[in-house]
Amino acid sequence: MGYFIKDLTYEQCVPLINKDTTIVLPIGGGSKEHGNHLPMGTDYYVTDWVATEVTKRCDVVTLPTLPYAYFPAFIKWKGSVSVDYPNFIAFVKDILMSFVRFGVRKFFIIDGGVSTHGPLCLLAKTLDNEYDVKVAVSDVTQLAAETEKAVCSQPRGGHGDESETSTMLYIREDLVHMDKAVEEYSAFFPCAVVNGRTKVYVPNRMCTPHGVNGNSRLATKEKGEKILFAMVDAIEQFLKEYTRWEPGDIK
Repeated sequence: MGYFIKDLTYEQCVPLINKDTTIVLPIGGGSKEHGNHLPMGTDYYVTDWVATEVTKRCDVVTLPTLPYAYFPAFIKWKGSVSVDYPNFIAFVKDILMSFVRFGVRKFFIIDGGVSTHGPLCLLAKTLDNEYDVKVAVSDVTQLAAETEKAVCSQPRGGHGDESETSTMLYIREDLVHMDKAVEEYSAFFPCAVVNGRTKVYVPNRMCTPHGVNGNSRLATKEKGEKILFAMVDAIEQFLKEYTRWEPGDIK
C-alpha cells in the first residue's frame, strides 16, 4: 500500500507529498556494539525490516532508515557511533522540515533505540507547538512487550538479549554467531526498578563483559518471527487510524 521514497522518481514522488501524506522515518543504529554474537548493525537491520513490512501494509511514504543516532551508553565501545542529542534532534528536525515546508502535517518515527526515545519525544512536542504538525514516535520497549513476555524466558534483558538475538536469527541468521552467545546482566540501582517497573531513572552505561544485557543463548528464529510480526501488527493498527486522522482534531 505504501511507497519507499528511495525507489521513486521525482515525477512519481511529487504528487505523493501533500497535506494528506504520512511520512515514516525509521531510525536504527547501524554501528553499535551488540556483543560478540550479533552484528554492529542489529538495530538497523531490525528497524529497516519492520519499516519494510509496515510500508507494505500501510498508506505511507517511507524514508530511508537513519543509521546514526543518540546512543550514549555505548561511547566506550569501539566502533559504536553516538550523535550527541542536540545534534541528533536538530538533524531529525531538518529531515522532517523538508516535508513540513510542502504541507505535510503527519509523521511517524519508527524508533529502533531506547536512548533515542526521549529526544525524539521532545522534538515531537516542539514541532507540535511551533508548526502544528504531529510526530508520533513508537516505543521499541513496548511494541511487542506482550509477545516478548509470552515467548521469552530470560529473567530480564534489554540489549543483545534473547529477544533481540531471536529477531536477528529470523532476519539474518547468517550474521548471528550463536556459539558466542552469553548470559550476563547489567547492574541496576537498588529500588530504582521494582517488579519490572522503573520508579527512579538512574543513568548508566553498558558495562557487562561482552556488552550484553540478558540471555542470548535462549534465542530462536521462531521467537524472533513472533516478536517481529507483533511489532509490525502494533504499528499497522496505529497507522490505520493515524493516516486518516486530521491533526486539527486534537490540540
